[in-house]
Amino acid sequence: MLTRHIVLNTLYNARDLGGLPTKDGKTTKFGVFIRSEAPFRTSQSDINFLIDYGVKSSMDFRSESEMHSRPSSIKDILPYYPRPLFRESVSVSNEVPKTRRKPKFKKKEKQFGIDWEEEYINMLENGASWAKEVLTIASQAPGCLLYHCTTGKDRTGLVTMMILSIAGVSREDIAADYCVSQIYLEPVYDSLPPMNYDFYVTPSDAMLGLIDYLDNTYGGVLGYIRKAGVTEETIQRIRSKLVE
Repeated sequence: MLTRHIVLNTLYNARDLGGLPTKDGKTTKFGVFIRSEAPFRTSQSDINFLIDYGVKSSMDFRSESEMHSRPSSIKDILPYYPRPLFRESVSVSNEVPKTRRKPKFKKKEKQFGIDWEEEYINMLENGASWAKEVLTIASQAPGCLLYHCTTGKDRTGLVTMMILSIAGVSREDIAADYCVSQIYLEPVYDSLPPMNYDFYVTPSDAMLGLIDYLDNTYGGVLGYIRKAGVTEETIQRIRSKLVE
C-alpha cells in the first residue's frame, strides 16, 4: 500500500507528494515527487528501494559548502541537478539570506526566535530565478524526482508549497505537510552541528503567513510563480504530472 511517509533506515523525512486532495475534487498522484532531507550516507538498501520506487533523478537545493561537507549518496547514480538557493557558501546553521524585506501586511506576533515566515518571504523575494529554474526542472524530470535541501523542511518546503499550489492543494493541507517535518527530523538533528532550537521548528503560522503574503502581494502563489517567469506550459506540465 502506498503511503505518504516513506519509511527508510537512513532517510527520516522522505515523503511522497501523492494522496492529497485538490480543490477541484481530485487527488495528487504517488510516485511523481518525493521530498526529503539530504541523502547523505544513505544505505545501499535505501538507495535500492528508492530506485525500485521509481526515482529517476534528484535535485539538490543546498549551498556548495553543504554539498561538499555532506555529499549526496545518489548524485553519481542518478541524474543530479544541483540548484542552490543561496549561491554563497553558508553554514547549515546560517542558511537564510541577509537581505530583509518588510511584509506588506500586519503579521501576528512570532512564536519563536527565528521568524520563519519572514525568512521564507525573503527567500522567495530573493529567489525568483531559482524558483523558475527549479519548477522548470520539476516539470521536465522523467519518472519520480527526489528533491531536497539539508533537512528537507525550509528550501524543500518552499518548493513543495509551490508544487502543491500548482496542483490545487489547499493552504491548510500544504501547511500540515510542512509541519510534520519537525517530528520526522528529530534523528537528523542529532547528527547535525548544535543549533538553536528555533532552527528545528516548522510552525504552521510560518507557512500560512507566507501564503497570505503571496496572496496579498502577488494575488496568490501562482501569481508569484508567474511573476518569477515560470511559463504556463511549465505550470500545466506539473499539474498534469501530479494530479490524477
